[in-house]
Amino acid sequence: MKTFRLFVHAGLIFAGAGAACSVPVEDETTGQIRSEVIYGDDDREEPFTYSDPTWAQRARDFTVALVPASAVDDSDPNDIQIAGPTWIERDGVCPDERFATQPALADCSGTLIDEDLVLTAGHCINNCGDSRFVFDYAMTPAGELGQITSDDVYRCVDFITWYRDPSGADYTVVRLDRPVVGRTPAAVRVSSAPLAVGTPLVVHGFPRGLPLKLADGAAVRSNDGDLEFFVSNLDTFVGNSGSGVFDLDTHELVGVLSRGAADFVMDEDDGCARPNTCANNACRGEDATYAFQAVQAMCEKTVSDVCSCGDGACGPLENPTSCPGDCSCGDGICSSGENTASCPADCQLEVLYDEHTPQPNWVTPGIQVRNTGTESVYLWGSTIRYYFTQEPPGSLAAECWGCSSTPTMSFHEVPGGGCAGATHYLDVELPSISVDPSSTTDQFRVAFHASSWQAFNQSNDRSYGGLSWNWAPNPKITMYRLGVRVFGDEPCPGLFIPPAD
Repeated sequence: MKTFRLFVHAGLIFAGAGAACSVPVEDETTGQIRSEVIYGDDDREEPFTYSDPTWAQRARDFTVALVPASAVDDSDPNDIQIAGPTWIERDGVCPDERFATQPALADCSGTLIDEDLVLTAGHCINNCGDSRFVFDYAMTPAGELGQITSDDVYRCVDFITWYRDPSGADYTVVRLDRPVVGRTPAAVRVSSAPLAVGTPLVVHGFPRGLPLKLADGAAVRSNDGDLEFFVSNLDTFVGNSGSGVFDLDTHELVGVLSRGAADFVMDEDDGCARPNTCANNACRGEDATYAFQAVQAMCEKTVSDVCSCGDGACGPLENPTSCPGDCSCGDGICSSGENTASCPADCQLEVLYDEHTPQPNWVTPGIQVRNTGTESVYLWGSTIRYYFTQEPPGSLAAECWGCSSTPTMSFHEVPGGGCAGATHYLDVELPSISVDPSSTTDQFRVAFHASSWQAFNQSNDRSYGGLSWNWAPNPKITMYRLGVRVFGDEPCPGLFIPPAD
């Protein structure tokens, strides 16, 4: 597995190595190969030979293979073809090994946790264009790879959250290009309590890129002191990276496979590779990031059926009144209802507003960011959102008058028709600037008009503050940084619209 050095993360990850899960490499933190291994008996099974066929079908529903985009031929939507080697060709394994002649096409594994969200390991993907997410990559009882159609193949469009610590937590939640058809997502354990040592486990994924395999006969061996991961004796290989690890008793997703011991040893007599084997309680064990680590990070940034009051994350639609257990001053999230005065520990940035050049056929909001904290803040990945109601017909166009650095601006309709004062919004994506403590950015004198050049009625625009605002904080404008709201209140109850990356 490659070790990544994270520079910036928010939709696009810049890392010190290309995304790959298929080649075990030396871990810089330990100097050891960090891959996977077989413990005791080889417990890997095809879905159709697994002892619980009902659960095997559930696993087929929500388990997804990450396949190199370049290997997928989707020219026939009813018969998607994936190019690649057999396991013998890929790793030089001995021909008498189980599954040796099967295709070895996948790089990593993932689990569908909501209709368009997949949980996998952070080191498995660092660019949305690198992979296709392929369901039903599995063998049939006839010994053939099953048919894959366009309904089984999806693309990544966004990283909701991404984290990679070579010796700690390792996860990402990816948003797919559309809701997944005809599949029920996995149930996720959101509790932050540790799993008991001895908890029985089952893992689903694509060991060394092989078609889907299920492996149980394993258990929790120990817990990381910070509860970033647990250690088990699961039978897994490279390619299982990102696999969902489930509590065998509750069938809840409890972990994401991250790293382990070395995969292969050379058979000197036969001149080929064989899977490494260890006794059940020997070798280093296999690390799985706790699922709740990924869930908490995800639920701070998006609305999902996985997220709820009590999940440990202050979500974008929660606040200290509606969910005091998740949202409180000091939790690191500037929740709805909190501000720089009431909770300076969480709320460091605020958006100042002024109507800079009033005239009827232009809307002219002036915006400026103030840092009330004690440390400088880099504003790359920050978006300011101005809500309004569009009356004039025609398309909209925006400018920034006299700006020393020009933001990127785009118009959008609020889904579902919006709400009072907020049927449309303007996103102002800030340039790569920073703001020092107790300082403000330059003023961004935004101006927009309709192509019809007819007048706006700004009195029904949510973010409009009137003519005498004079660069004061306006909580009816929202600001987002790396996908998390850091200022202002959402206008439409029950609706959160994450800014585009």
